[in-house]
Amino acid sequence: MKSRINFFLIVAMILMLIQILLGISVREFVDNQIDILGLEKKDIWLEKPKLNFYVHRTFSLLVFLSNAYLFILAKKSKIEMKFISMINFLILIEIIIGACMYYFSFPILTQPIHLLISILILSLQFYWLLKLRKPY
Repeated sequence: MKSRINFFLIVAMILMLIQILLGISVREFVDNQIDILGLEKKDIWLEKPKLNFYVHRTFSLLVFLSNAYLFILAKKSKIEMKFISMINFLILIEIIIGACMYYFSFPILTQPIHLLISILILSLQFYWLLKLRKPY
């Protein structure tokens, strides 16, 4: 069971890395919109988003589901739950912040917090992988 968790954890990390890269492309689009429309028109920055925005938004569901599956595997295996619990909590916060940016026109500090949490998630996943592979 531990090798199954390791495998799906690596898959979840790859999905998270893809999600971060998609987020970077969305951020580039927003930066271009800022250059075109100006800072004062942030309510229309994502009025006509490119496909990468929709892929990033929808891909978050895949990231969430992969980590929810890891939670189930860890619980069945009676493995320490603190890492996967923190990861899933941060993913929920990440999704909420992403929705806030879209629906509430990028409230102050949501973008850097969104990026910081995504890096924390990937870091926690990697640390958990190292802990799982550590021989006892």
